[in-house]
Amino acid sequence: MKNIFVGPHVGLAVPQPEDFDEISDWYTDADFVRKMDTATARPLTGEDLEQTYRNLDRHTEYYFHIHSLEDDHLLGFVTLFNIEWNNQVAQLAIAIGDPEERGHGYGTEALNLILNYAFNELNLYKVCLDVIATNPAAIAVYQNSGFEFEGTNKRAIKRDGQRIDLYHMGLFAADFQPRITLN
Repeated sequence: MKNIFVGPHVGLAVPQPEDFDEISDWYTDADFVRKMDTATARPLTGEDLEQTYRNLDRHTEYYFHIHSLEDDHLLGFVTLFNIEWNNQVAQLAIAIGDPEERGHGYGTEALNLILNYAFNELNLYKVCLDVIATNPAAIAVYQNSGFEFEGTNKRAIKRDGQRIDLYHMGLFAADFQPRITLN
């Protein structure tokens, strides 16, 4: 795999057609789908995911797949989207697909790679994200990478008959300090 951005253990690469079938398997994991997105949990085929990728607005969305440098296997994805160039602001989403791969620092490393790209190449002023309150692992990664809480959309998410808060977090370019050595 040709990685565009490389850290000590992961690289960010251009998505390949064969990746999408593997990603579709992640969408059959209720925990993955319910913590990653606020949309209705539903399985997606590799074809569905590839079609979504092909329909991205290439001017306002930058989407990468996260690969292990050790054996080049697919770990997850990260995207900057809804970029408002006039305001220099973007939204961010990141996911590590396989539960066995979480908690090893891959997400933190990939997050730092994409933030370095956002601030030092795209010249963005701020990157924002939303995270569901029931995802403490993701919240910890974001906070450790410098994101700060900016607000709460109270009881915005409904899961299993329960109402859950949605947190808004942000990071300014001036506050970004890479937590990894970039290659």
